[in-house]
This record gives sequence, C-alpha cells and structure tokens, in this order.
Amino acid sequence: MCTCLAAQTPVANRVRVAARHLPQGATVLAKYTDNLRHCLYYIQGEKIFCLDVVLNINEELDFNQQNYKAVVSTSISNGGDYMFVVLDRGENTGWALEQRFELWRIDSKNRHFTPLGQGFKIEKTKEGYVLSQTVKCLNPRAPRSQQRWMVREQGYDEKGKPLPPQKPYEMK
Repeated sequence: MCTCLAAQTPVANRVRVAARHLPQGATVLAKYTDNLRHCLYYIQGEKIFCLDVVLNINEELDFNQQNYKAVVSTSISNGGDYMFVVLDRGENTGWALEQRFELWRIDSKNRHFTPLGQGFKIEKTKEGYVLSQTVKCLNPRAPRSQQRWMVREQGYDEKGKPLPPQKPYEMK
C-alpha cells in the first residue's frame, strides 16, 4: 500500500490559509494559486475584494467607480480566465423594465474590468449570459402601466464575447 501526498506550492498554501482566515460572513469567489495570479477573490457584504497573497495587498474592486447596491451573482468561466459579476445599481424609477442590472467581466490575469452590458434582467445560461434590454416603446403616450415595449436579448459566451443579437420582440 502506498500513500502519496501531493506537494503544495507556497502560493497555494498562502491562498488556502487566507481563505480560512477571511472575515466572518465572507464568501470565496475564486482562488488562483499559480505564480501569475496568486490571488483570492471574495465577497464581503456587498463588496468584492482581491487579496494578493504574494504582495499582501487586499483591495476592493471598484468597477470603475460605479455605484451599485448589491452583487446579484458571480461565476467563473471554464478554465478560470474570467470572472463574471452581475451588479444591481438599485431602483431609480421603480419601473419593472428599468435597466438596473450590469454584467461585468474581470480578467483574472491582468485584473482588468470590462462592462459587458446592462439590462432589466440578466440570466446565466450554459453558453454564458443573456441580457434582456428594452429597445423602444410602441406607445409612449400611454400611461406607463399600459405601455407596450420591444425587448431584445443580447447573449455573451463564457469568455464575454457578444453573441449575435436576437431579433427584438414585444414584451408580453
């Protein structure tokens, strides 16, 4: 009988220890244990942080100074090159079709943020994400409760590349 232990790298050990010592209530978004990225991404409250375990720097991701109320969801692409974050900017008008949600992509290798789009609804699919966006009002003079809207769904693959847009349709 042979028992073998897999050796851990110093970076992997640091990331593992950092994940165990996160503030109470924090949840891990992604762990990168390679020498290029060496970071732990986590969510604390409604904020996302990146802890660089080599430089010992913990910074809040600011999404280019955009104000948001909540982190709705997060996911990681296959291979871990990209993280996707859906943010809720909050209601401004109380209107159901308000484009209050934003989809962002974070490149794990260079930590660049890219806003992919916004919509009144953002859903995760097997292929990536689908953003539902209002296109135009068919009867703008009608009271808001009776207005009819054209809606378009814009898809993004798991790398954040836009898919061909769907034809607009009337929202029922």
